[in-house]
Amino acid sequence: MLLNEQEYKELWERVYQELRFRPDARYRGHSLWWWKRPFRLHRPWAVYALDEVSQEQIEQTPEAVKACLLAATEPGKRLYAMDWEHCAFLYDPRREEEQKSVKLADGGGKYRAVFPFYYPDGDYYFFLDEHFCFGYLGHPWRKEIWVFGKALLPEIEKIAPGLGWKKLR
Repeated sequence: MLLNEQEYKELWERVYQELRFRPDARYRGHSLWWWKRPFRLHRPWAVYALDEVSQEQIEQTPEAVKACLLAATEPGKRLYAMDWEHCAFLYDPRREEEQKSVKLADGGGKYRAVFPFYYPDGDYYFFLDEHFCFGYLGHPWRKEIWVFGKALLPEIEKIAPGLGWKKLR
């Protein structure tokens, strides 16, 4: 389900408040890395660098991450899939048909709401449990994946080496 404008704004306000999201943090590799981090997570979390990922590994990322999100999600629970400043979906990871882009019509014509990709290739892509118990946060400029929550961390740790992700924290 694509979120409407009000739901979208409320969801992003929650991300800014609860995760302390700061979209301008570009400091990895710099002495300010820790201080200027893009998220302030108060639960178990890890950060993975994507500096040495091959094209083949990028292509493997969607299926691997989808499997992790599915394993971490209790039956009947939903996830948010978010593309910063574009669109957000609330979906059931067990239903493949809910994980697709949609074409919509507004007053001025048609546009496409794109379901976020699992590899941050130019935009922030976030996948969050509907209660913010766990999340998968892609940072495009820093080329990082931030993961939090007890349910998701062990699942991601299983796939990270095979995808070429280097654990930073």
